Amino acid sequence: MASFLEDVNQMVIDAVYQDIAEQLLDDWINNNLDEGQYYADKQFAEMSGDKFIQDEFNKFYELKEGDEGYLC
Repeated sequence: MASFLEDVNQMVIDAVYQDIAEQLLDDWINNNLDEGQYYADKQFAEMSGDKFIQDEFNKFYELKEGDEGYLC
């Protein structure tokens, strides 16, 4: 199926994609913060997939292996 975007400059499309991505990220962050700082932090750490960030989360919230919410 054809799209109207086929005739639009790729740089314009990329700029719009970036704007959309930024808005979606802002919405995601704000929705997480609506649930509380701990929830927002946990979502960030989980989504990062980064061991260092997850370790920092565990340290900050004083979580040890076996604790509910502990990220490994």
